[in-house]
Amino acid sequence: MIPLDEIINKNNYTYTQVLKGKRYCLYEQNGIANMRCFELFEIKVRPKKDIKGIVLEEKELFPKDKDFGKTAWTICDLDKALAKFNELENK
Repeated sequence: MIPLDEIINKNNYTYTQVLKGKRYCLYEQNGIANMRCFELFEIKVRPKKDIKGIVLEEKELFPKDKDFGKTAWTICDLDKALAKFNELENK
């Protein structure tokens, strides 16, 4: 399985992994001055695929925009993000 990168550049932001559990990840989002937010999301996995003889390994995925509010959240307070991470990870 290919894990999520510890640093991800996407949509003009840099995301740095803060915590990774068995089911959830927490990344710090940087890109807008003086704004510190965190992305908390359920780890989804793309299954292994064979496309015309090219094998794509099983891979952890960063959330899509449609995931927010369902299995992903933006939280702009570290203590609240950590509390939500622990709540979800320990369910």
